[in-house]
Amino acid sequence: MQVRQPCWMTRYDVRVKSPFRIRPDLQRVTMDGFAYPLGVEVAPARPSREGYCMTWVEAEGDGPDTYTFLVVVSHERLKSLLTACFSLLPEQVAGIMEVGSRDAFRAVDVFLGASTVSIDRFRATWNRYEAIFLEDASLAVGVNTESPFMEVFLDQDKRVTIHVEPGAREDIESMLMKQGLKECDEQELMVAESELERTVVRPVMLDDPSLLCDVDQLLLALRHELELVLDEDQDRNLDASGRDLGRTLWHAIVLLEACGGIADGQAHAMAWVVCGSRNEVESLLRERIEDDTDWSFSEFYTLDRVAFDDRPEALVDLAPRHPRSEIFMLEVESLESDAGE
Repeated sequence: MQVRQPCWMTRYDVRVKSPFRIRPDLQRVTMDGFAYPLGVEVAPARPSREGYCMTWVEAEGDGPDTYTFLVVVSHERLKSLLTACFSLLPEQVAGIMEVGSRDAFRAVDVFLGASTVSIDRFRATWNRYEAIFLEDASLAVGVNTESPFMEVFLDQDKRVTIHVEPGAREDIESMLMKQGLKECDEQELMVAESELERTVVRPVMLDDPSLLCDVDQLLLALRHELELVLDEDQDRNLDASGRDLGRTLWHAIVLLEACGGIADGQAHAMAWVVCGSRNEVESLLRERIEDDTDWSFSEFYTLDRVAFDDRPEALVDLAPRHPRSEIFMLEVESLESDAGE
């Protein structure tokens, strides 16, 4: 496989300009003056109404009681609204990202901040990828803080949800008033499920043959810049309902680092593994790669569970309930030259 040059230039330098670009061939869908993101190809028959509604949410567990604001605006007003929301955040925040999953046992991958980052770092990252966040109808992004609790979340439909503790209610209402928004009934902001099913989404990122600029690459950059981790138990193999699946088939792409010998430059490994958790997959692959190659394990680029029926042809003889954890295929490929195991 020919490996394209990754388009992110550094893991941590937030000054680097984003390489991701919006496709120039897309025409924005507008209905009755309400503009949708470019990621929407066919919109619901009834356009959304601008405005906001507010609900009281009682605490669960140790969390605080909150007011939740659902805000809907036309696309051209979305950037201004989010900028106003971010101006109310404290000095330390944690990022959030949701994206559709390839994993066979969950529909959505949720990434949360493993630790807080400065608001300046968050804003710099947001500004660099903002065009993608506002236009891509497959991504949901947000930010929150613990004390006092506040969350700003831009969902896939590009509605903004704001959760705040009771003491911040007036600040949010004042901000929304300055944005020219009025409170309305929640039903006025909702679109019927039958209408939502007619929505057709499309990719918005420009594909450059010389670069690897896809959602996986975007996630890799954001994982580093906002210190995001997958919100999943690393030591157990649970489905979306919390059921333990035991051992399943995994497909992994691992980024590698040179560790001496003849290895030089960059490389990645592709592997098929049967294991009972993400940590077990990493442990097996790390040991095999570092024992049998001139490379060392850096991090997962992607790691997804695969349904048994979707296994590759080379694993056609693999039993559905393999009795032990095992690596079945491992191929290392260098950007400098092809190498295999």
